[in-house]
Amino acid sequence: MEVGRRQKRIWIDTDDFIRMFDWAITPTGIGRVQMELVPRLAQAFPDRVSLCRIGRAGQPVTAVRLDEIDRLVRGNEFCLTNGRERRSLVRLVQTGRFAARYAEAFAAALTGNRAAREFANKVRPGDVIVNFGASWEHPDFDREILKLKASHGVRFALLVHDILPVTHPQFVSPDHIPNFKRWLEGMSRSWDLVMTPSHASANALTGYLKEQGLPVPPIHPIPFGAGFRPSVQRTAPRRQIEEPYVLYVSTIEVRKNHMLLARVWKRLIAKHGAGNVPTLAFAGKLGWEIDDLRAEMAETAHLGGKIRILEYLSDAEIRMAYDDCLFTAFPSLCEGWGLPVSESLAHGKFCVASNATSIPEAGGRFVDYFNPGDEDHAFELIERAIFDTAYRKNRENEIIQNYARTTWMQTAEAVAAMLTCAERVAAQ
Repeated sequence: MEVGRRQKRIWIDTDDFIRMFDWAITPTGIGRVQMELVPRLAQAFPDRVSLCRIGRAGQPVTAVRLDEIDRLVRGNEFCLTNGRERRSLVRLVQTGRFAARYAEAFAAALTGNRAAREFANKVRPGDVIVNFGASWEHPDFDREILKLKASHGVRFALLVHDILPVTHPQFVSPDHIPNFKRWLEGMSRSWDLVMTPSHASANALTGYLKEQGLPVPPIHPIPFGAGFRPSVQRTAPRRQIEEPYVLYVSTIEVRKNHMLLARVWKRLIAKHGAGNVPTLAFAGKLGWEIDDLRAEMAETAHLGGKIRILEYLSDAEIRMAYDDCLFTAFPSLCEGWGLPVSESLAHGKFCVASNATSIPEAGGRFVDYFNPGDEDHAFELIERAIFDTAYRKNRENEIIQNYARTTWMQTAEAVAAMLTCAERVAAQ
């Protein structure tokens, strides 16, 4: 860097991430990425990375301290590790968060909003604002970005996790689709650089923008990490299942295709007997459009107890679930990446997964794949993984010996390098 030349600051917008803790008990994939990536960027590049919140309803942009984010993350894990009655404790914590947020807003108004002044004093032309989350939840996000670009001369970078609401609308809530389309159109007028977690997502976004006659920005896939931050728990996590089990980590919704696994397990029990078939563990919160799965579970008493649903696990408990399982399954119909696949491999666990969209990028040669609509092939692969112990162990050994896990710090470094390169290009 030239002497006397100021390196441009990276401002990470954390508004949707902070608001996630008002309603989320455990984060979804997008929240998980932010929980791992944002603190690492801020810690690795303290002289260059700052946090902010882009205001709503005319509110100013405010600076955010890293310890505010750390407090939310640690508080969320704390409330998941205190006893069995997690729902009531979590609701109490969320009520407290609502009250604290409104108290902070009131205090900020009385003091002239110190955090807003801090942002206004630090931001400079050429700085970049980046959002890693679900900015479509902000009702005027595109207009706020355009205002910041006009008033401060900043640039804008966005991580687009996927565009499934427009490429696979049948698996998305119909109420969300029009808003997502408006958001994409608004982003196309605002962004200077786009990152994606996979080449599949990059190609899907490029194709959609061209189809809609919208300009295509520079789009760069970045390597997504796998693994969890160190736990704040002082006691060992509680083991959720004692018997042998196969693990599926995911929100339980129609897109994730849990029903296929339920049908496969029904066939396995019929062929081999319940006593010879491991338990199937669904680790995730209940979500959208799963009436058929709920009905099947009710009618069969969770296949006689052979299917277990584990909601609201802490990070430490999820780590233990990966470590203790026989192997994992991931039959999702479409993804922007496929984080549980790479998490499984990071734990040295074999995975049987769908070959849809970006999932083969997450698993590479270390995963056995099936078409998510082909129940017979899924049955064959899962049956082999269960009963051919030598085959499963050979696949595990291959993972342990040859799989190179990307860390979240490497993801942070890749993001910083990409934004630095874009800064140099913009300066030319």
